Amino acid sequence: MVKNASVEKPMGWRGCALVVDDDPISRHLLARMLQHEGFRTENARDGKEAVVQFAALHPQIDLVFMDAQMPRMDGFEATRQIKALTKLNFVPVIFQSALQDEDSLLRGIEAGGDDFLTKPYNHGLLRARIFAMERMRDLQRHVAAEHLPLLELLEREDEEQALAERIFSRAIKNRNVATDQLGLLLRPAAMFSGDLVLTQHLPDGGLRVLLGDFTGHGLAAAVAALPVADAFHAMTRKGVEDAEILAELNRKLYQLLPIERFMAACLVSIPGDGQMLHWWNGGLPSAWLRTQDGLHELTSHALPLGILPELPDSAGLRQHALQAGDSLLMFSDGLLEAQNRDGIPFENAGFRPTINAWQHADTVFSKMIEALDTHCLNTEQADDIAVVEIPLNCSLFTAPQATVQRAVNSGWNWAIELRDEHLGNLRSVDAMLRPLGLLDGLDAHLVALETIVAELYSNALEHGILKLPSSLKSAPDGFEVYYERRADSLSAGCLGCIRLEINYKPNAVGGHIHIRFRDSGTGFDVTDWQISDPNIALAAARPWGRGIALVRQLCESLTYHDQGRLVEAIYRW
Repeated sequence: MVKNASVEKPMGWRGCALVVDDDPISRHLLARMLQHEGFRTENARDGKEAVVQFAALHPQIDLVFMDAQMPRMDGFEATRQIKALTKLNFVPVIFQSALQDEDSLLRGIEAGGDDFLTKPYNHGLLRARIFAMERMRDLQRHVAAEHLPLLELLEREDEEQALAERIFSRAIKNRNVATDQLGLLLRPAAMFSGDLVLTQHLPDGGLRVLLGDFTGHGLAAAVAALPVADAFHAMTRKGVEDAEILAELNRKLYQLLPIERFMAACLVSIPGDGQMLHWWNGGLPSAWLRTQDGLHELTSHALPLGILPELPDSAGLRQHALQAGDSLLMFSDGLLEAQNRDGIPFENAGFRPTINAWQHADTVFSKMIEALDTHCLNTEQADDIAVVEIPLNCSLFTAPQATVQRAVNSGWNWAIELRDEHLGNLRSVDAMLRPLGLLDGLDAHLVALETIVAELYSNALEHGILKLPSSLKSAPDGFEVYYERRADSLSAGCLGCIRLEINYKPNAVGGHIHIRFRDSGTGFDVTDWQISDPNIALAAARPWGRGIALVRQLCESLTYHDQGRLVEAIYRW
């Protein structure tokens, strides 16, 4: 009766097993035994062929039987690569070998092996191993299925953090000036940093720098970074005084942030003659000024921004005379609190010796970062770290900038074309159009324009020119893999062309901006982006497409032509 029941079951009713062995006799014998137990089998002659087979069939593979010693690629390396491919879908790997030494067993476990089967095969032992591995596999997959909604939520959060980082990079970091003249480190504890560094030239060619540290870290800690950056850059370019900027930033943060949130900040301004440092420190660690006569500590003397509705008059600006060769070091508390493996903060270890050894007319930034890295030794940190050194030299300043006037009611056309080695280096909209006077009267729309241009350019580059598939982002480490491949492709040198055209037309009640991107790629499947309701893209299980969904929300229309090689967006207000 048992035999009849067995006959009625279809071939492969227990799933599929991959048998990997360079000996054809052993491979055939084990395959026959597995087929007798109800498995369909696939075969590979060595580790390299096994990895290729598994990559093509892994959703169907339920068990892998792996020989240890094989040519081209042994079973240990093949198992490591197969385990990397399985991700959350647990597939047991059973090593089969005539070797029984302890070293081979240990290597198999380290490679990711789940059990061992000794040659020559014992049918009863094989059956017991299969039952044990099936129970383990089913339990692992059940647990993974229960956690899948949480993992998908985490993937979506990671993607949105990456999107926010791209937007903030365009809207904030790329608007900064003179960053190549500064020592600058921003090291986030999460994907997105709650530390903020803003730099902008004064009308007389001088420089203003703001270092801010929002409470907490990550995206939630930086929700007010965009309005802070907008106010800082606009007011600095207009020559607004430090005190007025601080008052405006404080008002914005007080209105925007919940009561438990604020931004510790240090603001410094150096006029174009480079003879005086104006500074204000509200809640950040002391900044350090190295002059010819020694070190000067610029201690915190005011409350952080966003705590009170108005800044107290007592918390005014201070100043210090400067000479050639002087240098200023600013940093967030994440630098001092960075811990080594023993829990010792950097403030109690390498920080003081590095500061005390700082010589006039020398820079301390590289020495400080080297000491920090030696102290931390890749220890994960709990807070963001920001460090800025401002060397007082002539190249830091610019000639006074003439104001370009443009008739408010006139429109304009502007275009840029990037080719080959220049791909990947599109500057911010602000950096490209501000010097031409084309953003006069359009500051209220700058963040939206930065976002639209950044996302459409990324799609033209990554999908049109570099041919990167968005599906790479589906894996738990997909975003890291995707952007590593993007960086590698650009470093290796890519050939192609991307043209950006921006057309502005004002009208009596507002205006509109027409943005066109054309790339020289072979085109790509735009069906993923052609979603009429952006909320569908935001809610979709696949962790990509949210950047384009955001662009659709900002624009009146977004249209792809010529198999994705041309995209047109209209932003209207």
